[in-house]
Amino acid sequence: MTPRGRAALVLGVVLLVGATLAATATVRVGQHECGSALSAHTPQGRFTVPGSQSTAEDRCDRKITGRRWFVVVLGGIGLLIAMGGAADPKKPS
Repeated sequence: MTPRGRAALVLGVVLLVGATLAATATVRVGQHECGSALSAHTPQGRFTVPGSQSTAEDRCDRKITGRRWFVVVLGGIGLLIAMGGAADPKKPS
């Protein structure tokens, strides 16, 4: 494996680890927790104003969807770079 292939493999693995961390990190909207990109749930917290729970749910849904897209793109790029680095053939001497 060439040095370029090793560097690509390491970069791809780092991006995959970053995607994993982004998928498992807790998403917050204001003072409400929405879960993570892997396990979303209804917002937790006290809702004193009527209709604020519905608004918080809509915001959580948008933020969770955005996080999921981010994880898919980051993970896909990391996977492609890692596979390209692993498949980089050694130059014949």
